[in-house]
Amino acid sequence: MPEEMNWKKFLTDNVLHEVWHEPRITENSRCSCGRPYHLGTPYDHCNRRYDNELDMMKLYRAIHWEGNWTAFTVYSNNIWWQNCDRPYDTVEQAMADYNSYLLCFGDKDYESRCKMVAKFYGWEEKK
Repeated sequence: MPEEMNWKKFLTDNVLHEVWHEPRITENSRCSCGRPYHLGTPYDHCNRRYDNELDMMKLYRAIHWEGNWTAFTVYSNNIWWQNCDRPYDTVEQAMADYNSYLLCFGDKDYESRCKMVAKFYGWEEKK
């Protein structure tokens, strides 16, 4: 599996608790999910891309439902402050910008937020 997919598989398995699809060449050509490729649509054997709003929000909901939202916001807020180069006059201004960052209101960098979730759950990038 390519290195870039490693964190995506981690999110699928450990956060969303979904099946990561990997082709397996066997006698009846089954996917790692156990279903033959000829059953269903090609979409049935696709993995999440984690580069879009829907996947990001699915991760955020999983964090919330697991009871980890407070810890995640502390974690992500620390990352945001480390990269922040703007002084703030009020806490409200800072929180508004942090919320915009977290939800990608100012950009469409969903992949970096999804990768941040993987790191929050313990995935480490190999150097």
